[in-house]
This record gives sequence, C-alpha cells and structure tokens, in this order.
Amino acid sequence: MTVKHLLHVILASCLLHQFVTAAENAGIKHDPPAAPTVVQVSAYIIDILKIVGADQSFTGDVTVLMTWTDPRLAHDNEQAQVLSLHDIWNPQMLIANSRGTTTTLPETVEVQQDGTVSYRQRLIGTFTSHFDLHRFPNDHQILSIEFLSRGHKTHEVQLVRDDTWTGQAERLTIADWSVGEVTLVERPYTIPSLGISVPGLRLELPVQRLVGYYAGSVLSSATIIVCMAWLVFWIPPASINPRISVSVTSMLTLIAHRFVIQGELPNLPYLTTMDYFLLGSTLMVLLGLIEVVTVFRVHSHGHEAKALRLNHFCRWSYPIPFLALLAFILLR
Repeated sequence: MTVKHLLHVILASCLLHQFVTAAENAGIKHDPPAAPTVVQVSAYIIDILKIVGADQSFTGDVTVLMTWTDPRLAHDNEQAQVLSLHDIWNPQMLIANSRGTTTTLPETVEVQQDGTVSYRQRLIGTFTSHFDLHRFPNDHQILSIEFLSRGHKTHEVQLVRDDTWTGQAERLTIADWSVGEVTLVERPYTIPSLGISVPGLRLELPVQRLVGYYAGSVLSSATIIVCMAWLVFWIPPASINPRISVSVTSMLTLIAHRFVIQGELPNLPYLTTMDYFLLGSTLMVLLGLIEVVTVFRVHSHGHEAKALRLNHFCRWSYPIPFLALLAFILLR
C-alpha cells in the first residue's frame, strides 16, 4: 500500500467516525434493537362518520398510541425529549385496509429518561371492511382496522394490545347504526402471496343497523302495495278492467319501489332478507293478478256462482302467504 492510499484510508476512517459520533449525539439510530421489541398499542375512536354498505367501507376518526422501550435512547434529562419519528427506530405502522387515510398530528415521538418511546397519531379516512349482508337490513357487522408493522417479522416486533387507553367517544356522528364496544385483537397479518406473517393487531368495533328507516319506508310501503293488490277481490268479478288495472298498477309500483334500495347494497352473489321480502311481495302481487284472471274466466263461461265462491275464497286466503312471508322475515 502506497503512502497516498494509506492517507485516503485514514481520512475515510476519520470522516466515518465523525458521522457516527454526530448521529449518536443527535439520537439518530436506525438499527432495530437487539431483542424483539414489544410495542403496546391503544386506539381511541373519536368518531364514525358513515358506513357505506354498497362500498363495504366506513369513514372514521381514530387516534392511535404506540409505546415501546428502546434503551439506546435513554437520557439524563428530567423532561421528555421530542424527536422525529424518522430519526429513530420505530415499528413503521401501516394500515392494511386503508383507503385514503390522512394523518393530522406531527410525526414526532416523546422519549422518557428510561428510553420509553411514545408515538401518537390521529387517522382520518376511509377503511374497507367485509360485510355479511345476508340479514340486511337487520344485520350485524364488525368494523375493523388492520394495523401491521411494516418491514418487520413476528420474531422481531410484537404488537400487544393496551386497553388502558382504548375506547371510544360517548357520542358518535353515525345515526343509523348502534355501536358496541371497541376491542383490540392481537393477530399477525398474513401475506399469502409471499408466504410470510408480519406483526399485526386488529381493531374491531361491532355495529348493528337500525331498521327504523327500512321498516318505516321500504317494508311498510311494500306491505301497502300488497294490500292494494288484495283489494281487487272486493271489486265485482265482472268488472275485469278495474281489477286488472289495480293489479297491474300494483306490480309496476312495486317494481319501481325496488329501486329505492338499489344503491344501498353491492352486487351480491346471494339474496338478503330484504331481497326475499321484496321478491315475495312481487310474487304476491303476481298471484293476485293470476287469481283475478282465473275468476274472470270462470265468470265469463257463465258460472257466476262458482266465480263468486272462488273470489270469496281468494279474498280470505290471499293474505295467508304474505303473513307467512312476514313470519319468515322476522324469524330469519
């Protein structure tokens, strides 16, 4: 090695030593701790703004508190030090089911004397959630937010629930849902395509849809339309034009009524409770139309007494299938 090469090596070593010293003095430590780090997570739901069944998503306002201990950041100051989150090791929190989430608090942490690090962040945005809508509109759902530690494995970081600060506001903006108690579930997040699991934690909030709107508008309106179709049996069998007119009008009205909730649900591969009710109501109106035509044909062939008896039978038997449909809907 020549003298020139030796001087270059010495100069590079001095510059590297100065950089490392300055980084340590500033508290900049990017390497993870030697032992697995336990990160305690708390979540507080400030508000749930809306739940959209058609998009299978909800909009929420959530504050997250993450706490872990890094002995390398211990200091002698009595007051907590405020450092940039990106200048120290951190679990790199990521929301797996986020759809356009924004943060409102600064990306800083508070470090206590013993190296305890606290990171708070407020998340406002939309989150996806898988809904089971078989019993719509009397359905129960679980709103969830998937937290995961990006870039770490389960033996490097452990996300642990902390219930001391976890909770929700007493009043939420959402008005058409009943909201339960929020819970945190320790669950690693699996990436099937890569065959790996990363540290994860899931926030769950049970909600139940309030059926008042649907009972007062959709269900009651469909019931009224079916009752309107039932009234044809009080019109004399010989008056075929008014009877046909009422039945056809009831059918068209019910078909138009089904578009009321068209935008409330996604295109599902199964029928919901509401679908069964509206489909059954449509069949009831169709059944009334068939009975009207049958009674008229019997009457037109000169069997007036038989037509009156058949019309009387249809008058009192017609509501029975609809009552059975209502019982099925209530008990489902």
